Amino acid sequence: MTTTCCICQSATLINRQNLRTLAALAGVLDVVLRDYGELQRQQSGPSEPWTLLGDLVEQLSEKPSLPSEGLAQGLALAANIEKHWLGEFDSLCLNCGFLLTVDATSK
Repeated sequence: MTTTCCICQSATLINRQNLRTLAALAGVLDVVLRDYGELQRQQSGPSEPWTLLGDLVEQLSEKPSLPSEGLAQGLALAANIEKHWLGEFDSLCLNCGFLLTVDATSK
């Protein structure tokens, strides 16, 4: 299967094969960054370079439930995208909106 859209040649093609991975990643990032943002709002003052990244890594080790919470959120998102955006199609271009079905003879 192609990784670019056959209409607009954009690399923004989402297909059933990579949908769950992308949505799971988005869910994990959303949960982790929301929690991290809350932590940063509680702290004040400027920080030294790279300390914020260290804080983020430390946060992940202190709250091991964040990735699993994000995974559940991402999988729910993937199910909604499959149901409401893809429907019976196999791929969706996020750039032009083209929906693609894999030809049964090409399998």
